[in-house]
Amino acid sequence: MYANKLITTALLLAFGMTVGSAVAADVKVYDKAPSVEELQRQLTGGDDGAPRARPRTRAIVFGDAAPAPQEAAAPQAAPAPAPAPAAQAQPPRPQQTQSQGQAQAARPQPQQQSVQVGTNAIAFPINFRVNSSDIMPESIPFLESIAGLMQKDQNVRLMVEGHTDSSGSPTRNNALSRERAYSVVNYLIDHYRIDPTRLMPVGKGFSEPLEGLDAGNPKNRRVQFRIIG
Repeated sequence: MYANKLITTALLLAFGMTVGSAVAADVKVYDKAPSVEELQRQLTGGDDGAPRARPRTRAIVFGDAAPAPQEAAAPQAAPAPAPAPAAQAQPPRPQQTQSQGQAQAARPQPQQQSVQVGTNAIAFPINFRVNSSDIMPESIPFLESIAGLMQKDQNVRLMVEGHTDSSGSPTRNNALSRERAYSVVNYLIDHYRIDPTRLMPVGKGFSEPLEGLDAGNPKNRRVQFRIIG
């Protein structure tokens, strides 16, 4: 199932996707679900049948969302001659720990890639259960609007950004924002059959508060969407 694949991908990522700085001032915040046509105008600059203005974009760099390849089994050394009975003791435990550490260090790291991201963004106050990535029922109309846009325009690809306020630890906020971005992506895939290659989840923590708001303001808890090319 698509959702399981995305969850597996998330667990295989190195600690978090980091995204180049974005400007919070270019974000349009909605307090109720907009129409598909309004979303289309805001994000792409036009409706069907009308000339579409190409959104201004800039390149950013972030952690690759592709799953890390599985580790290949270590090659087996050629069998050594049987040692004398006195030499058959088990290797000391510290030596085993060192080998495990070396294997962990050799694990492939996520690659870096750049994409083009629209400067226009929309933000929805999607609510989740406390300290959780479970989407609350009252937030579903916002996701229906996004799904409607993606179903209407099959060329639309979106970056899905999770944002938190600054309450709690930075480490937990970064993880929670990623989990919530993935939760939104999984919902769109499972309920509306959106192709997962058209969605790119990113966790921002509390690094980008809305313009004019202190980082601790609860209104910073939101999910943002930007066009990606």
